[in-house]
Amino acid sequence: MDQLEIDIADVPPGRRGGYATELREFLLAEGGVAQIDIVRSDPGKQDLGATLIIAAGAAAIAVAKGLQKWVAKRNTSSVIVKCGKGKEVRVTNISGKRADELARELSEICG
Repeated sequence: MDQLEIDIADVPPGRRGGYATELREFLLAEGGVAQIDIVRSDPGKQDLGATLIIAAGAAAIAVAKGLQKWVAKRNTSSVIVKCGKGKEVRVTNISGKRADELARELSEICG
């Protein structure tokens, strides 16, 4: 799998960094993801960073299940998952069944 970039969406800018840190913890807890970096979405802003970068080789199912658990907790939020090939998937209100579909979709677009 190519590098994944996950952006927090639909939350006020002041909360994005905290949500990114929280999502990072959810993803690491699932296993299958060795390293997640948090970077600034816009280098010109002085935020702590709200974009997660997941190294190549992460297990798509672990990423999908971590996203599912986090979005269920933060039902007012959604995330945008981007792949190195310029493709993206928006994740909002994801069910357990949809997490399996998302894992397949991430594997396909990020190969």
